[in-house]
Amino acid sequence: MQGRGLVGLALILVILAGVAYYFTRVNPALNYVHQGLDLKGGVQVVLQADKKNVTLADMQKAENIIAFRANGFGVSEPIIQIQGTNQISVQLPGIKDQQAAIKAIGQTAQLIFKGPDGKTILTGADLKSAQAALSGTGSASGAVINLAFDAKGASLFAAATKVDVGKTISIYLDKTNIETATVQQYIPNGQAQITGIPTLAEAQRLATLLNSGALPIPMKIIQANSVSAQLGAASIRASETAGLIAMILIGLFMIAFYRFAGLIADLALAFYLMLFIFILIQMKFVMTLPSVAGIILSAGIAVDANVIIFARLREEIRAGRGLGAAIDHGFRNAFRAILDSNVSTIIASIVLYEFGSQDVRGFAVTLGLGVAISFLTAVLFTRYLLRLAENSVFVQNLKVFLG
Repeated sequence: MQGRGLVGLALILVILAGVAYYFTRVNPALNYVHQGLDLKGGVQVVLQADKKNVTLADMQKAENIIAFRANGFGVSEPIIQIQGTNQISVQLPGIKDQQAAIKAIGQTAQLIFKGPDGKTILTGADLKSAQAALSGTGSASGAVINLAFDAKGASLFAAATKVDVGKTISIYLDKTNIETATVQQYIPNGQAQITGIPTLAEAQRLATLLNSGALPIPMKIIQANSVSAQLGAASIRASETAGLIAMILIGLFMIAFYRFAGLIADLALAFYLMLFIFILIQMKFVMTLPSVAGIILSAGIAVDANVIIFARLREEIRAGRGLGAAIDHGFRNAFRAILDSNVSTIIASIVLYEFGSQDVRGFAVTLGLGVAISFLTAVLFTRYLLRLAENSVFVQNLKVFLG
């Protein structure tokens, strides 16, 4: 039994060390973590409604449209949030072209088709879809946008092209004429094409704007900032250094005060951190500096749970119990204290998430989730490791085992 317990502990140590090496050196886990603006760099824009007495419904619709445009612009994890009653904050990690980003998310995108008499035929509200495509080759290459109208739009466009054969129809985007074309024939199928676009990227940008629909209210840019990638890289290095120092100090503290049991606690902490990062990656969580702070703080709380458990173990051993009975009674007595402290922290995290800003929410998520995971690892995994070590040679001298 002694040998089997040590083999089990050694195997767990090797597995954890191998996983840690693989995801820090060979294939860093950071490659799979979505990074926020403060880590990756990018563009932050604040838009304000250019209208009085704006409603919450209008702001929510504008928020959804801007989110659609941000995703179409190539940002998989934009951070978009209503601020106050009439502002929307937009963070676009990884975007370098500030002007292109502002143009993409802030344009009203009101599409209007006008006949030769200047009267409106139909609008973007009648649009079903817009698809960008390449057109031509060589020096004549360019791009087009293929439009498809809904049933109402198709009917209106068919009626217009029937009476306006040989005449012109003009297409306006936000009151700017982007094309005037001569109607060659009657078009009954509800399809049209915008031509003369110089690049496919520009056509894709316009198609994204048209597919998202027009903003329900006019909005103006009141703030636009670019965060350099250098700042993001420096933040990552500082966070990694702080996290590494914190983990080393915690590990040494546990070994110094609790001997071999402290080493077991360090193994449980390593397992906790790996499980935590894996869950965050699966959630596609956007990591920011406040989120990293939440991870480090939750790791400290995870250690605190082990400290409570080992303090109870010492009390039970001093009361004359054997290690097996001490483990059972120690965990039973420590459970309530750990549960109470963790539940109160999770409640605080929920309050922070509900009422805090976006950055505070990131901190709240990592803190609350980390505490929940640490509770499970402390109660289950640490206990399992102690059971493995229970009959090993290290517990023959309880001073060596627990200090």
